[in-house]
Amino acid sequence: MSTPTILSTKALQPAQRSRLLAAGFSVQSYNAVAAEALTFDMPAAPFQGIFTSQNAVAAFLSHEHLSTALPILEGVYCVGERSAQKLRKKGVLVHAVADSAADLEKILFSGRYALESSPLYYFCGNRHLPTLPNAFKAAKRPLNIRIVYETNGVEKAFDRPFEALFFFSPSGVAAFTENNKIGDAFVVAIGPTTAQAVAAHTKQYVVAKKP
Repeated sequence: MSTPTILSTKALQPAQRSRLLAAGFSVQSYNAVAAEALTFDMPAAPFQGIFTSQNAVAAFLSHEHLSTALPILEGVYCVGERSAQKLRKKGVLVHAVADSAADLEKILFSGRYALESSPLYYFCGNRHLPTLPNAFKAAKRPLNIRIVYETNGVEKAFDRPFEALFFFSPSGVAAFTENNKIGDAFVVAIGPTTAQAVAAHTKQYVVAKKP
């Protein structure tokens, strides 16, 4: 009997790979999405930040004027505990952490936070979901959008089927399915937005909050 093979569309951490190997799987991985940090202007006055991806956090923290922005950053709202941890390590006050942009929307408009205390800046990629911009527009509240990175799919054709596939973003789903079919593979989708993209190709999937 052949060993079932998992393909992850994002490079796995050594501990993650080890757990899968110990469970009896063969594991392949590649980065289906490449993110490139862009040049952008940091706010010059006190502000609050919103982050819905680790790539946005990485682009923000690598900015050449980060040292002048941090003292006037009054706190952030973000998706994902990993993003929150990276920001906390820089001394950033994290007001709230959510599992998805939709969940973060509920938190932001719950009335628990002083959103009007300073301008809100949404640091995101060129393919960001419209969830938060639409919510602020509907509520007639200002939201400053900063495109801080660009996402490009890495197209790669595989000459074999896989028993399981891991997808981490809608962009990863789009990049993989450009030259491959999901077929009978069982899919693990990280987050509800990724699951929506997967659902267009197969009904054999589960949604996980974390990798």
